[in-house]
Amino acid sequence: MKNGSFGKDKDYPIKKRNEDNTSDEVELDLSEENSDIKDKKKKNKKESTGKNEEIKEKNKKMDFSSNDSGNSDSDKSSDDKKIIKEEKVKNISNENNSEKEKEEEKEIKDNDKQIEDMLKISIKNKENPTSEKIKMAEEINFGSIPDKLITTDEYGFIKNQNQSQNGEDNEKEKNAEMLKINARLEKWQYMIQNYEEFKTKKFNKLKSRTRKGIPDSLRSYIWQLFAEKDKYYEKDIFKKLDSTKIKEDLELVIIKDLDRTFPNCQLFKDKYGNGQRKLYKVLSNYSKYNTSTGYVQGMGFIVAVFLTYMDEESSFFMLHSFMKKYELEGFYLPGFPELKKTFYILLNLEKKFVPKIYELFKKEGMIPSMYSSEWFICLFSRNLEFNTLVRIFDVFLLEGYKVIYRFALAFLKIKEDEFLKGKDGLASIMQTLNKCYENVDIENLFKIAFGFSLSRKDLDKLGIEYDKIKNDENNEFVKQL
Repeated sequence: MKNGSFGKDKDYPIKKRNEDNTSDEVELDLSEENSDIKDKKKKNKKESTGKNEEIKEKNKKMDFSSNDSGNSDSDKSSDDKKIIKEEKVKNISNENNSEKEKEEEKEIKDNDKQIEDMLKISIKNKENPTSEKIKMAEEINFGSIPDKLITTDEYGFIKNQNQSQNGEDNEKEKNAEMLKINARLEKWQYMIQNYEEFKTKKFNKLKSRTRKGIPDSLRSYIWQLFAEKDKYYEKDIFKKLDSTKIKEDLELVIIKDLDRTFPNCQLFKDKYGNGQRKLYKVLSNYSKYNTSTGYVQGMGFIVAVFLTYMDEESSFFMLHSFMKKYELEGFYLPGFPELKKTFYILLNLEKKFVPKIYELFKKEGMIPSMYSSEWFICLFSRNLEFNTLVRIFDVFLLEGYKVIYRFALAFLKIKEDEFLKGKDGLASIMQTLNKCYENVDIENLFKIAFGFSLSRKDLDKLGIEYDKIKNDENNEFVKQL
């Protein structure tokens, strides 16, 4: 407080006493005795009295500024009025600021409402969405809250009434299954701690337990471990790709496919909702990262499976691992160079393990591209119920692409009698194929799939064989490709 200042713009003098003189009177030189002495004494006394009055006034002001008990009521009242006046000015200023803030807040809310209305109109009119609409949806969190309560399974997939009833009927079976899962959980925790040993010396034990199913609570960690995601990880690359521009035509294809990816799953069902925005981010970033493949339909289902268990960045590098470690890239490159080879291998396996179905398909002109493309490109993720699908992902991530052929043969084998009894040719075959994915008995499916005597050497041999005869139009299998 400068010079005893009180308030904003007021200065009051600090009380100061004459410490050198004990008297308020001025000292005189008495050595000169003349006629003017008396006059001088009177004059000096008058001046001294005036100074004393000045000092007293200063002391009053100083005492007031210091809030001493000797302050006069009139001074207090005057200053209180000034303080009240200043407070009123401040309050008026605060009220004005508050009104401005309210107006700004209302303007923001009106703007958000306008954006939301625009999105709703776009959805209603089925306009082509753009990344700008997705960005706007993200800002207002549009579509993230379900409009009604829906019954779902443990993975967030919507149940119909029959499924809900069946779930209640099988409550005891679920409880028994949970006990098994808890027992497996303890075994898996031990294997994780000794993973290198199980991966090399005890691989058969690891494989056996994986085929029984990885505990769901550990799937995210185990899947990334099996896929060696860290081997393909590049620090900060995922964030950098966010700021990289994507080709407009590619972007529109990705956005259109968002609605087609697990539409009955709570995470992905809302247009421009949280799940769809995450899916868009991973797919668009990967199309910019791997320009050789870009984006191909089918990638979305695989990424969506990952997103149910992990974040966007981890899902991104899991997809990259699929392309490199599991050699899926050939299924997404222009022209799908690996797909015809896969068809050739499948036909040979069908003739060996399900010969009656092979002959039926050949007779009716049922070629592999009509029924198995999605098996290999989407890894069954477009067709199967999620609880069956994740079990297949478990073994695929550990054992590799060979298991896809195993399950392809198993689905055909399970419905073999129905295929053979069909009387409407291709129509009957297609109807039976669609039934393959309904109400699957998982344990029976796995038992059949891993009951085939099929080795990696067999697959490699057929692949080499295809490379030699792929241009031979007279070959029995090439004709069916």
